[in-house]
Amino acid sequence: MSRPSPIRRPLALAAAASLVLMSAAAVAQRQPRVVAPDDLAKYWVLVNESVQGDAPMFGKGMDVPTCATVSFVVEGTGSTSSVKVQRIVPEGPDLAKLALSIGAHLKFEPSVTNGGRDPVFSWLIFPLNLPSDPAARSELMKPCVIERLRYADR
Repeated sequence: MSRPSPIRRPLALAAAASLVLMSAAAVAQRQPRVVAPDDLAKYWVLVNESVQGDAPMFGKGMDVPTCATVSFVVEGTGSTSSVKVQRIVPEGPDLAKLALSIGAHLKFEPSVTNGGRDPVFSWLIFPLNLPSDPAARSELMKPCVIERLRYADR
């Protein structure tokens, strides 16, 4: 019975270890950077002047002042994916559908510092049916503020 060469065993272990490290690096490379809403423009600039959402024809609470915090991944193409309503106040499924649709229709261009078009995970607050008075709008949007999300929250 032949024994493995003492040189082949370390080479095989080194090759296996490098494959594990390369696959771990590839997984880490694919995961987008988490970027707070205030820093999103450092990576991606929203190009939509307005966004049309797919609003239900009718539903419960469709005219109620609401805010929705929506998370998403800005892909290298500038489109969004993994769109999710993280918080909606007051809760209601009908305006949540509208918020999801708005998040899916966002379009971005990379900032000057994001020439590599690196994807990011971020979130925004969408005002729905809010009054025109800035102080009233601000007060109604406070419950939707989320200081921090993780990529795992998508």
